[in-house]
Amino acid sequence: MGGILDNLRALWRGKLPLEVAFWHYAIFYGLIVNIIATTVAIALVLADASILLAVGVHLLPVPYSAVTALGVWRSARRFEGPVKFANFCRVGVLVWICFWLAV
Repeated sequence: MGGILDNLRALWRGKLPLEVAFWHYAIFYGLIVNIIATTVAIALVLADASILLAVGVHLLPVPYSAVTALGVWRSARRFEGPVKFANFCRVGVLVWICFWLAV
């Protein structure tokens, strides 16, 4: 478990390579977390559960998304490659989070 927490701390601090922070943590793991939360929220709605409960479940990934967005932003600041790639990652992570909030 320490490895996961250490990786999340490194992500939060922007110490991960930008490609890892963006593609692995924001996009891939974010996709998994959001699909699970959205699926459970839809199942709750279909089971006639409280809409507040369904919305709450749908919003559970928001803290993770905030950590990944800040991590990508901080990693982009340290990125030594093309500025346009760093900017793509900054905008991309925000669009990705907004997309999952809307779904």
